Amino acid sequence: MKGFSLQPRSLCGAIASLLLVGLATTSCSNGTSGNEIRGALTAVGSPVQSDAIDAWSNAWRKTNTATSLNYSPDGSRVGITALATGQAYFAATDSPISPQDQTQTQARCGPAGAFSVPVSVTSLGVAFNLPSVTGLKLSPAVLAEIFSGNINRWDDDAIVSINPNTRLPSADIVPIVATESSALTLAATKYLSSSQKWLVGDVPVWSVPRTGLEVKKYRDLPSKLNETAGAIAFMDVASIGNRFDTALLSFGGDFIRQSKDSIALAAREGLTSEGATGVEFTLPAHSERGYPLGLVNFQAFCSTYPSQQLTTLVKSWALYVLGADGQIASNYFGNVGSPSEVALRKSAQRIKEIEAAG
Repeated sequence: MKGFSLQPRSLCGAIASLLLVGLATTSCSNGTSGNEIRGALTAVGSPVQSDAIDAWSNAWRKTNTATSLNYSPDGSRVGITALATGQAYFAATDSPISPQDQTQTQARCGPAGAFSVPVSVTSLGVAFNLPSVTGLKLSPAVLAEIFSGNINRWDDDAIVSINPNTRLPSADIVPIVATESSALTLAATKYLSSSQKWLVGDVPVWSVPRTGLEVKKYRDLPSKLNETAGAIAFMDVASIGNRFDTALLSFGGDFIRQSKDSIALAAREGLTSEGATGVEFTLPAHSERGYPLGLVNFQAFCSTYPSQQLTTLVKSWALYVLGADGQIASNYFGNVGSPSEVALRKSAQRIKEIEAAG
């Protein structure tokens, strides 16, 4: 079985079949006349959200025809700085904002500063280039040894022992890593840290395994994996697409295949909390049937904007992103999953509290 794609035949036709953690929708519009929402949004932030933001923007602007969005994927920290200095109206981040971030944004965002809400989940899979092998199972301990360079043959006893009915080739394992600093690497190494075999800890930058190869950017991984026999790599679901098979992984229970359903199940098991800095959503560390390996993506907004027109524009965007239609658009066209229904509902309520100054 190859990797899965989240591309639809049509947006409205996909609603009935899409598992969106219990969300329901009654139409393919946001219920607001496009003539009522006007203006140009500027946003800065994580490159991980680029595809999802493209999907949201394209769908949002079809209804709100007098709007535009310019997004610069310059990084989470750059996004927070841009929000704090008035160069962006919202920031796309790889984590919730901190109290320090909130303080930093008070000059532009009012006394309460900025706050953040979860908007999507980027799922990570372990893709491999072994055309003759299907149903491969890999544990955190085995993956830790592979990406440490200690297991370097596909027929190693440690791999065979958890794949007794699979014929594994007598071939080299070639782990491939992207050396750019990334929240995707942080998510992958956090998973490896569930095994005592991984000694590096949760880090945003890979060390190149002794037997491995490197590329600079995550976007370069698919080509390198495709051309390297026996290769293996942590990749986001959009990069995996239908080109590669992925390993079944364990999160404390049975070995689970990465799929739309298992990703959504893990999201339903996630933890939602509220605080001064916004709404936080965390994927579970352990799951019997869900697939929680991934990155929760956030967007940060001001509590107060300088005009009513801008306030209306920003709230229109954010409520669309968090709504059923927006989540469908990003799931299919942006290849991301959704936070839990509880997280989305609490986030929408927080967005509704945004006010215009004065």
